[in-house]
Amino acid sequence: MKSNWLIQTVTRLVLIMNIFSLLYILIKFPKLPPLVPLWYSRPWGADQLVSPLWLFMLPLGSMVWYLINAAISMYLTREYLIFTQMVFLSSFLVSFMSFVTLIKILSLIT
Repeated sequence: MKSNWLIQTVTRLVLIMNIFSLLYILIKFPKLPPLVPLWYSRPWGADQLVSPLWLFMLPLGSMVWYLINAAISMYLTREYLIFTQMVFLSSFLVSFMSFVTLIKILSLIT
């Protein structure tokens, strides 16, 4: 797995996006209001609002998803490279969507 360029690239991109997400939250944190919108699937209004600390859930959840997928690929799919690559690409997709969501939320607020 370590010699596969796709897996290495995805790993780097996931780590970079998570680091940038955390840094972006930390930079914008002092400017955030007491409540920020996060739960867009809920009805409009107070049900969508949470404490700004919940924004850390996006990069941390993305990293947990990556670690679970890495463990799955090491133990279950290591014989089949295509499945391992698909698992890592799903980690990239989750990290990318989390990163974009975070950027949109913070640009909407500040």
